[in-house]
Amino acid sequence: MSAYLKRGIVVWILAFLTFIAALNAASAVILWATQSAGLDYTFTPLYPINLLISDLQVRIYLWASIALTFIFLGFTCVAAFSKPPTDPALIKMFVKLDGNLTANRKALIDGLEENNEMIGSTRMDLLDRLDVNQKADEKLFKTVDANLDGAKKDILSSIGKQKKEIQTLREELFPAIETSLSNVREETLKAIGNQASAIQKVERLGKKSATAIEAQSTELTDMKTRIERIESGLVPFQPKLTSQEEPEKVKGIGPRLGKELRAMGITSVGKLLIADPEAVAEKTRASPEMVKHLQAIAQLLMVPGVDENDAELLKEAEVNGIKELADQDPIQLSSKIEEIAKIYVKQGRITENEKPTIEEIVSWIKQAK
Repeated sequence: MSAYLKRGIVVWILAFLTFIAALNAASAVILWATQSAGLDYTFTPLYPINLLISDLQVRIYLWASIALTFIFLGFTCVAAFSKPPTDPALIKMFVKLDGNLTANRKALIDGLEENNEMIGSTRMDLLDRLDVNQKADEKLFKTVDANLDGAKKDILSSIGKQKKEIQTLREELFPAIETSLSNVREETLKAIGNQASAIQKVERLGKKSATAIEAQSTELTDMKTRIERIESGLVPFQPKLTSQEEPEKVKGIGPRLGKELRAMGITSVGKLLIADPEAVAEKTRASPEMVKHLQAIAQLLMVPGVDENDAELLKEAEVNGIKELADQDPIQLSSKIEEIAKIYVKQGRITENEKPTIEEIVSWIKQAK
């Protein structure tokens, strides 16, 4: 039997005796209250006390019961709250538990050391891989930069060659055009002189020749108009914008945006055209869509005969560059621009005379090709 069980039995017995003693004290109080003799009343106690004492006063019975109650209550408290002796089995259990905890602690420490070694090895492998990936990325970026530089150089070289070819054509064509114009002027002046002489002769003939003179005058006027048209057709249109001009020449690029473009190396219209819109948007206040819009306007202004109003109309007609303009059907494009131009006229952005004609649109498409 364990010490805790023995202790429990002793506490129970002492508590029971305390309860019996308290009942006896309560019985003595009742006898004292109900009998006229009070504390001097004598009675015969119950079995087995009557075997020892035949007559007992209530006074003695009361005080004896109270004393026994407190005595048993004290023994009960001592038995209940005193520290029991340590159980040997419990001591063995605690020793075994401590040994198990020590073994588990050692195993845990060994496991942590192994994990630390594995983590250190994994970290070194990861750092080596990151170093290798970084070197590969650097090599890739260098290759991409080199390709971009080569592409830019090729584009700029192509633009320079085209400019030289255009300049050569101008130098070759202008003298021939001027010579043709001079010949046409001389012939026209001679014809006009001959016609004037004829008119003077006709005037001398009288009133009957008045109708013929008016017809000759009308013919001269028509001839003069044809000459003007011929001259306008022989003189080539000059583009509003060239690749060597400053970015601020493009409508929509102000001083602040121009300063930002120059800061990233875009110092001409040609460099603006070959720039990546996303890269420009990252370093300037302009969005990628705005950069694409400015590039489209710049391309259209490089087409001879297209001014800023014409470029806006073409942009509204979803023509965003020289290649798209060259692929357009003249009649369909004229129909689109006509509808857009009507709205612009109502808004006061252009006048009725500034609306492009079909001939002008055909000329734009030819120049773009």
